[in-house]
Order: sequence, then structure tokens, then C-alpha cells
Amino acid sequence: MATYKGINGFAVQSVATDPSPLDEGQVWYNNATYAFKLASVTTAGTWAAGGNLGSARYGSVGAGIQTAALVAMGGPIPTEGNKSESYNGTSWSSTPNLNTGRGEGAGGGTQTAAIVFAGRTPTESNATESWNGSSWTTLPATMNTARYGIAGCGTQTAALGFGGYVNPRLVQSASESYNGTSWTNTPSLGTARYRLAGFGTQTAAIAAGGSIDFGGTKTTATELWNGSTWTSNPTGLNTARRGLSAAGIQTLAVAFGGMAAPGITGATELWNGSTWTTNPNSMSTGRASYDAGCGTQTEALAVGGYTGTAPSAATEEFTGPGSPTTKTITTS
Repeated sequence: MATYKGINGFAVQSVATDPSPLDEGQVWYNNATYAFKLASVTTAGTWAAGGNLGSARYGSVGAGIQTAALVAMGGPIPTEGNKSESYNGTSWSSTPNLNTGRGEGAGGGTQTAAIVFAGRTPTESNATESWNGSSWTTLPATMNTARYGIAGCGTQTAALGFGGYVNPRLVQSASESYNGTSWTNTPSLGTARYRLAGFGTQTAAIAAGGSIDFGGTKTTATELWNGSTWTSNPTGLNTARRGLSAAGIQTLAVAFGGMAAPGITGATELWNGSTWTTNPNSMSTGRASYDAGCGTQTEALAVGGYTGTAPSAATEEFTGPGSPTTKTITTS
């Protein structure tokens, strides 16, 4: 009879901790938990609970990755508007406050080198602040168009901001790029909107969803930015919504949450560079008004948001399809 060693050329290893990274099909014995385990691959993206924020909020900006993230600003304003917290993959810790309290801005970067811009104070803002891992600094560079409900992406020295809302009742299509020193107007979105999702880089970005008018009419529209022009994608989101979040790059991303019809949703969609696919598993807590999102399609974070009745402190961690996961081998 064939044995595991005969087939693979080596015996099942006995270890005290599960190996990392995992290889699909890998088998081992965990002698601390007395269990045989197997490295499997997810067929659909799944959400799992993470550590709660110290302050429940909505309209926040997220930066970084699933195990090293930063969240700043948020509502209700002014109580949560200047707060900032960092995440180590398990729990959130308070960090120094922003200089200008606000919500519904945008930003990007990493846990130790982030940028946030625009937002509501409660009037629209054009302020830009940078984070160096220990403090926030107000930059002399301000956006050309003050606004909130804006989307953004990129890094601390190469960012992009687009869309948004300016009182009285002016939905924005304006797009601006930041080079680490100043903001420059770039060609506008094809569809003006606010409370949309943005992800990618300064030269390869995506704008998805949002509201196209003051009445809150939701759109599925998806546009691609190549560093010089915005192009409408032939197919949009499967669920029209506003106040959604997203994580990833222009060719591989995930979008989640938002206000749809008839209300708050936890619906999750996957982006492959040309089309959106509905993921069978939704967030446990549906939320909108910009639950902060960051990370990648395979390892994303959804943080805070508005549940329809109150701000949320919930954090959920997304493991995308095709990601290695650990399963315990049983006799059932």
C-alpha cells in the first residue's frame, strides 16, 4: 500500500506551531493541539471578526495592510473627527490625533507613512496631512477643490483624489494628483459622484459606485485611470451603492458594504481587472458611509462604518478566494 512518504518523498512533519507560509496540499501534525492539519485553498472569499476600534466611527480613511493598518478621522464630527488608531492584526491602539478633525476624506499609504486629504469639518475641507508613524503634520499643500465624500488612493508622495461633494448640492467629477509637494488638477471623471470607492495607485486607479446627485441616486459605474485619462468600464458593479469601500489594485480588488436598495448592505464583490463578480459571502455587519477599507483582495480590512442606526467599531478581515487556509483533518 502506498504511504505518504512513498508518494511525497518525506514523512508528515510533527511541529509545535502551524507552518507559514502555507503550500496547497501540505500536511503536518501539530503536537501542541494533537491534530493533523492540511493546507487548503479557499474557493470563495470569507469574512472573519477582527479586533474592535477604540472609537466607533464612520467616514474614516484606511491605510496599510491587514496586519499593519492605520485608520484616521471619522464621524460623528467633532467627537471622532480627529482620532487615529493603528492595527497590529489583532487589536487597535490609539495614536496621536489629526490636526484638523473631519470625516469623509480620502488618503492612502502605509501604517508608518500615510496621507489624508479633504473631508468635512463639517464644511468641506481641502487640508492635507501626512503621518510619519508617530505624528500628523499639516502640509502647506492644499487641494484645489475642497470637498467631502471624496475617494482616493496611492502613497504619501504619489496620491490621487477624485469625486466628492461641495455645498450647495454640487456633485464633483474633479480629479487631482499629489506629487509629495503640491496638488495638480487632472482630467475629470466621466461620471460625477460622491461617496464612491477608490483604489489602486496614482497611475493605475479605479473609481466605483457612489451617488450621482443630491438625492442619493446610486450608480454601478466603474472607471479606470491610466495616469492621464479616465475611461468608463463596459461593466459596473453588480449592486449599485454609495458609501462603499474597497481594497486592492487596478487588476485585483474587492469592494464591500455601502448603502444599496433598500438599505445598508454587507455585499462583497471581486474585481479581476475587467469585471465584478458577486462573492457568495457578505460581511457579518452591513455598514455604509465609508467603512474604512485597506489591504489587498486576498487580505483586506473593513473598519467602522454606519450600520443604519449607529456608528460601528467592528473590524472584519477578508480572506480572498485562492488564499491558503489551515484545516484540521477529522474522521467525519
